[in-house]
Amino acid sequence: MRPLPRTARGLLTAAAIAAALAGALPASAAGQPTPAPLGTPVLGAPLLGPAQIEAWYASTGIQSLSPTPVGRIAQLFVEEGRAQGVRGDVAFAQAMLETGHLRFGGQVVPADNNFGGVGACDSCARGLRFSDPETGIRAHVQHLWAYASPTADAAALARPVVDVRFANVQPPGKAPLWEAMGNGNWATSTTYAPKVLAIWRRMLAFNGVPAPPPVPPPGAAFQGPLPVRASAAGAGNLGGWRLRRDNLAGGIGSLGAPASRTPGGGGCLARWPAIGAAVLLTARGDPCASDAATVRWARVSASIWRTQRGLSPGDPVRRMRTLYPGAQRRSGYWWLIAGRAAGRPAPRLRAEARAGTVRALWLDVG
Repeated sequence: MRPLPRTARGLLTAAAIAAALAGALPASAAGQPTPAPLGTPVLGAPLLGPAQIEAWYASTGIQSLSPTPVGRIAQLFVEEGRAQGVRGDVAFAQAMLETGHLRFGGQVVPADNNFGGVGACDSCARGLRFSDPETGIRAHVQHLWAYASPTADAAALARPVVDVRFANVQPPGKAPLWEAMGNGNWATSTTYAPKVLAIWRRMLAFNGVPAPPPVPPPGAAFQGPLPVRASAAGAGNLGGWRLRRDNLAGGIGSLGAPASRTPGGGGCLARWPAIGAAVLLTARGDPCASDAATVRWARVSASIWRTQRGLSPGDPVRRMRTLYPGAQRRSGYWWLIAGRAAGRPAPRLRAEARAGTVRALWLDVG
């Protein structure tokens, strides 16, 4: 396979996809909402594991020129993808296209640890160089998340930001489906997405995994607003999920399965990136493996969420203070609703604010 043509960043995308994830679907001539487009979501869980990916690569007979073993590359794509809610197996297929199946020959060289052509463009001499494969693949995955999630924010990344071009993707979430890649999204080629997906389907076929049918982008079914409810006693409701009473299985019934579950923070962080929701789960056993895990706190960052008084992420702080005149600034947050725990004041609903804007809402479960 010949190496991929040089890539470009940050141009226009299909307006219908962006509008779908914004929760404001364009009206058709008949006055009815336009159905969400179908395709292959960038966000979600992989269908292939590292061993399956490595076995497929070995079957091609191609000799990798990367100093990093193929199995390690596959492992990093799956692990980083799971942490950020990006489908790591499809990202690996993209890396195959970008690097000529790890033979390179374009703007990036094996020592660059740049498997996605990040920073390479039609008018550039070189792409970006990363210190190690872990950093390069993390940057690749973070850049995909910026393209796919309308709530992409460097402060909400699962791991420290290493993608120096993260903020260049504007607006965030403009390409939630792989079919929207190319034509200025990630690459200039009009056949970019079909080539990536063809490689991925060959990987699936080799491992006997059926190719899934086209589906809407994650979150497209949510028209909003989604309710955020909290009480001083510690009860909370997130889009119909009763956080104090229902375990993760109840949350899946309301929001669907999380795109990722990552250990950390004394529990398991479950993420729904397409609707800007993250929840810390706890359980006696492994909270990432149990749908019986319960909620410690929840954070929502998409404008689709709205409190009982009408506050949403993205609103100015001055609106927040009008809606919650008793709000108090404590420990870097605005406490909107407070209760008591162990005899001390405790937040139940908090607002995270920066630069005069509410960036996220937090529910602390009592």
